[in-house]
Amino acid sequence: MWDEQFAFRGHLIVLVDEKTSSDAEAFARGVSELGLGKIVGKRSWSGGIWLSSDNKLVDGGITTAPEYGVYNDKYGWGMGIEQMGVAPDVEVDNNPRDAFEGRDAQLKVAISVLKEWLKKEEVVLPKKPGRPMNKRKKDSEGCSA
Repeated sequence: MWDEQFAFRGHLIVLVDEKTSSDAEAFARGVSELGLGKIVGKRSWSGGIWLSSDNKLVDGGITTAPEYGVYNDKYGWGMGIEQMGVAPDVEVDNNPRDAFEGRDAQLKVAISVLKEWLKKEEVVLPKKPGRPMNKRKKDSEGCSA
């Protein structure tokens, strides 16, 4: 079965900031480590040991505790996130006043980076393979029914 038509072939930009945490940090680290795209924004929060929230208190509340670590050969435990965060390829800070007024400098720069990247490296889609040629006889051929 040829299902490569569903593969994403474009350029990927990931936005991060100091509030990016947990799975979002792991996603950004993966994109960075695998060379799948570029990271734009500010260094992420730095929480590479995932928390559990199943520690119930007698009053009905919960408490969280660092419990689930991840590992890779380059960074060890914490996957290069714990206590260091994910550093962006292009650092951009959002001015709080501008953000309040609806302007997003990180998004603007990310779009600019993507446009420049597309000028330098156009996304090339593979040729369609066409319809498969079925050289076998149809099941109905030669059937006397």
